[in-house]
Parts: sequence; structure tokens; C-alpha cells
Amino acid sequence: MRRLVPGLAIPVLVGVPLWMGNSWAVELATAASGVLCLVAVLRASLALATSGAALALLALALARPEASSPASVFLLVAFGSALLLLLDGTHLYDRFDGAEVARALWRRHIALWVARWAISLGIALVIAVVAPLIALALPHLWPPFVAGLGILVAFAAAVAWARRGIDG
Repeated sequence: MRRLVPGLAIPVLVGVPLWMGNSWAVELATAASGVLCLVAVLRASLALATSGAALALLALALARPEASSPASVFLLVAFGSALLLLLDGTHLYDRFDGAEVARALWRRHIALWVARWAISLGIALVIAVVAPLIALALPHLWPPFVAGLGILVAFAAAVAWARRGIDG
């Protein structure tokens, strides 16, 4: 039963792009990603989970320009957290397939997933409050520069976090 925990991410990965945009390309990419993610969870295949996650991200990218209202930061945090749950959970089950795993490891991983989600939600709250204030205070040409800088900092933080997980 624990093997199916990453499957909890599939409704979010399928629902968010469908909610944001309704074109045949979005629906096709979303359907393909949902099928790949489901097969990945059932087979504990990290390769299929990665392919399904990439298609889900493509579906979100296709749906985003079609969205009639600005996407909620919290909706995107939920999507990112679902991607993380799918990939990390599938990797965990792939790595320990057939092994007897202590309950302490499961509790530790669940606590890690909850902590990551809480941190992401906290960051989203800060972004939702602070970003409009910064945009008002900056000259007209600066917001794209600040946004690019924010993307670079977020990427560097993600790489540092992933590397810390690999090293330790």
C-alpha cells in the first residue's frame, strides 16, 4: 500500500494544467502524463516517473499562456510539490524494491516530504506578499532583471539542496 503513496500526486499533476487551459495540446499532454505517471507508480519506475513529470510540466507550460487569470502562486506550489512527491516517492520505492524497510525510514521520508511542502508554502506566502511591493518600488525596466535574478537564486538553492541530499 505504501508503494502507491506517490500516486497521490497524479490528480494534482493532471488537474492543474486542465484547470488552467483547455486546448487539445494541453489535454493530450495531460492525458499522456497521467498515464505515464500511473504506470510509473505501479511499476516503481523512476524513468517512467521522470517522463511523466516532464510531460506534466510541458502540459502546464502549454496551459499557462491560455489561462484567463494570473495563476495562483499556491496552485503552482501544489504542482511543484506533487512533482517532488512523485519523483522522490518513486525513487524511494525503486531503490528499496523487495527489501524490508524499517518504519523509521518511512516516517523520516514522510516528515521530509511534509517539511519540503511547508517550506515551499512559506516561500510562496512571502513571494505573494513581497513581490507586488517590490514591483511597485522598482523603476519600470527593472522587474524583468529582478525576476531573472530570482530565478538564478532559486536554481542555485535547488542545486545546493539536491547536492546536500546526495552528499549527506
